Amino acid sequence: MIQEEYRGARQWSRNRQAIAIVVWISFLSAAIGTMLFFALFDPVSLSGIFDEDLDIGREAGYAAGFFFFWVLSGFASAVTAWLVRTAPGRDKKRRG
Repeated sequence: MIQEEYRGARQWSRNRQAIAIVVWISFLSAAIGTMLFFALFDPVSLSGIFDEDLDIGREAGYAAGFFFFWVLSGFASAVTAWLVRTAPGRDKKRRG
């Protein structure tokens, strides 16, 4: 029997943590946004607005809507994370 010593959880770098946070927050936001949007609108009726010959099923419409909301909220979360990281420090303002 081989026994390996557990060395504890590996620490993530700051960049990996930021990426994981952005992906998770945007996923949850996209899920909520998709539920709210498609509670009001039917994806089959929306497909006729863009092109009458476009025949998209409900499942494909839900998937496309979810990924649209995921990209949109991912972009917003990424910009927010970037703004927080590049903001000037509070201590620097008090000293000067």
